Amino acid sequence: MRWIMEFLQSVFEAIFGCRHSNLSRPFTIEGHTYKVCMDCSTQVFYSRETMMPLSRRELRQLRTAEASADIAMMPATAEARQAVRRKTVAA
Repeated sequence: MRWIMEFLQSVFEAIFGCRHSNLSRPFTIEGHTYKVCMDCSTQVFYSRETMMPLSRRELRQLRTAEASADIAMMPATAEARQAVRRKTVAA
C-alpha cells in the first residue's frame, strides 16, 4: 500500500510540483550533502563524490544504512546481558 502512495505522490509532483530549478549552493551538515530549492524549500540530496543529485533509490539505501547502524541488539542469553550490565556499571 505504501508503494502505491509513493507512486501517486511522485506522479502528482511530476505534473504539478516544483521543478527545483532555483537551487542554492551545496551544503554538508551532519554528514548529509544537499541543495535547497529556493522556491519550495525542498532538500535535494547530493553525492559528495560526484556532486550529482541522489536518485530515490540511492537516498533510500542511504537512509536504510543509517537506520540499521543506530539499532542496538539485546544479547540473547542472560549471561551476556549480565556481562553488558557489568561493563556499563564499571564505566
